[in-house]
Amino acid sequence: MPEPTSPTPPPERLSLRWALILLASVVVGLLAGLLTYAESGNWPGSLLAALGASGAALTTLPSLL
Repeated sequence: MPEPTSPTPPPERLSLRWALILLASVVVGLLAGLLTYAESGNWPGSLLAALGASGAALTTLPSLL
């Protein structure tokens, strides 16, 4: 009879580093969108600014952290 093996722990879902990077990119996108909307009052333009800023933050923050 084989010896029982201990079950392997489940893999970590999301590391703290990536959670911080994603949260920071969402915050940067929200700030850019809100500031653009406050300046122009144009919601499609503010949405594009928010998406661009969050995408830029998402690509640059991993190298900084």
